[in-house]
Amino acid sequence: MVTPDQVEAWCGYRTVKFHYGHLKLMTLGEKSKDLAAAIPDFGEYLRHQAEGTPAFTVFDDNRPVLCFGIYPIWPGLAEGWMVPSSRIGTRAVALVRGGRGIISHVGPAMGLRRLQFMVRSSHLQAVRFAQALYFEKEATLTRYGPEGDDYDVFARFY
Repeated sequence: MVTPDQVEAWCGYRTVKFHYGHLKLMTLGEKSKDLAAAIPDFGEYLRHQAEGTPAFTVFDDNRPVLCFGIYPIWPGLAEGWMVPSSRIGTRAVALVRGGRGIISHVGPAMGLRRLQFMVRSSHLQAVRFAQALYFEKEATLTRYGPEGDDYDVFARFY
């Protein structure tokens, strides 16, 4: 299992175990607000999704800037999720560098051959972030999201 200390070492930012209460401390961007509004009890949904899996909150200046987690689907395959704060844009270069460190280490640490996640197709900043982390776009899922939007499947192989 991956620990907050490992994530902190890989990304260089203070990292703690995810708690759904961290979401209330964040100012969400518009796309994250839309997603949260489309999922009833969003915080509770993420609490259940993160339970028993590696899930973390990354802090900068003692404020949460990113919550994310990785849940195993079966041996060798996991899916990631991420909720960024609106402050993430001002730290894009540092967070991409940190994200690359996390992604390059988490696969081997969890024994993965594939890590995948879904990105809202219209969320260009998130699409660019996935590409900057060297994920490959595999497909577009039409009307997939809880708000009815298209989502792209991105994958990284180890």
